[in-house]
Amino acid sequence: MGTNISMIKDRTQLTEKLFNQKDLLTVNNLIYKQWVFRYTFLELEKDLNEHGDITSDCLIHNSQKVPARIYANQDGIMAGGEEINYFVSESDPAFKPRLNQIHLTQRLEDGREFKKDDMLMELEGDIKDILKAERSILNLLQHMCGIATESKKIIDKAKKIKSNICVAPTRKTTWGLIDKKAVTIAGGATHRLNLADSILIKDNHLAYYKYDLKKLFTSFKPPKHPYKFFEIEIEDIKSALEAVKLITQYQNKKIIPKEVVMMLDNMNPKEIEKTLNALRQESLYDICLYEASGGINEQNIEDYAKTGVDILSIGALTQKIQSIDLSLEIGGL
Repeated sequence: MGTNISMIKDRTQLTEKLFNQKDLLTVNNLIYKQWVFRYTFLELEKDLNEHGDITSDCLIHNSQKVPARIYANQDGIMAGGEEINYFVSESDPAFKPRLNQIHLTQRLEDGREFKKDDMLMELEGDIKDILKAERSILNLLQHMCGIATESKKIIDKAKKIKSNICVAPTRKTTWGLIDKKAVTIAGGATHRLNLADSILIKDNHLAYYKYDLKKLFTSFKPPKHPYKFFEIEIEDIKSALEAVKLITQYQNKKIIPKEVVMMLDNMNPKEIEKTLNALRQESLYDICLYEASGGINEQNIEDYAKTGVDILSIGALTQKIQSIDLSLEIGGL
């Protein structure tokens, strides 16, 4: 191998650096704040429509400050506290001209387990404001708690097999970065946050080059802006060996960075083990990090965790998730 090739020395540290951008998933980050805005402020505006909450307007004629509490109707993992606090309490009032500030006290921190009937948070504000915001608040909390709860089950099973394995969602999300934030609350990672985040050569890119890896690598022109890693999707042992050899060549030419990931896509655990062993036999294993993807779920995740890959990416973390049943109850009337 060429002298410019960097062998991976600390796989866990590099995996965490490349695949876990949870520190960006906060309302202090403008990009994430825009996602929160979309599923709180804009959802509220759509809910109020042109004429607002006509039921409350017909029945409640005076301003009255009241307490309200959000309770769990089933067990789960808390998620969404930062987002709701920003929505009702900490945000610029100009963002919600039809809703006055509501004071929020979070009784359970994000990531903590709760049981049925536990109180998650308390609100205090004008009764009509709380009624206006009730559905927007609960929709986001129920959705994020649902993802965090299901993700925790899956992630814990993988980490019992391999404690340092990285479990990440894919871009198969319903609410974008909101969904990825909920996975991180459950102990997962993020993977790419957007298409400009990293290079990820997938099956349709490969199909464009008729699966000619040499032609694909020859045609690759690096982006001008920095990116986190270079990843290529592979589906068999032969392609894996060819791809790693090409990677070493193009790392020598400084066209491909040292942060390289190989996605072993739609391969069963035995096929993955054979592929990694073949790479070890040719002293190519430490060139890349390895990600398993495709068809991984709660039932088979332990088998995939045993293969020796560094990352498991799982669409099931954010797809077909059942929201956690929560309720908001107004008191002090």
